[in-house]
Amino acid sequence: MSRDRDERARLVSDLYGEERTGATRAVLFHAAVAARAGLNITDVSCLGVLDKEGPMSAGQLAERVGLTRGGAITAVLDRMERAGFVRRRPDRTDRRRAIVELVRDGTYRKVELMLGEFGEAFLALIEDYSDDQLETLLDFSRRANEILHVQTVNLKSGSRPEKTGDLT
Repeated sequence: MSRDRDERARLVSDLYGEERTGATRAVLFHAAVAARAGLNITDVSCLGVLDKEGPMSAGQLAERVGLTRGGAITAVLDRMERAGFVRRRPDRTDRRRAIVELVRDGTYRKVELMLGEFGEAFLALIEDYSDDQLETLLDFSRRANEILHVQTVNLKSGSRPEKTGDLT
């Protein structure tokens, strides 16, 4: 193997390792935010979806975070509504459904403040890169997120067998 190929193999391996570390640290960060806010990680996931995508039905929210449409999402919404993070309002187009919306001026503001320092540091990091580097990073992130999405769907549906044997 040539020196260039060795260097490339090292870079690929190092980047893969850093991405794995980043994924773990992201989970731990969100768990810490949840604990500080008196929530659990599922609640924080729901808040993140509502913050990014806006109001939606309970069923849509359940689908986005991987919960069942019945009791599981209802328990989450009951807990978050009691804590002042969300409110449910009747759907104007289908009176049988409720629309869940984030209450931004309530207790969610505390979560936003916790995330503020992280957001500022992350944006400062992004600003360090050139436009060409940002294009590459953006392409990588989009493609990596799509891989995560596809693999998550596959795991949930059971459509792909385990390649390394049973993990239980």
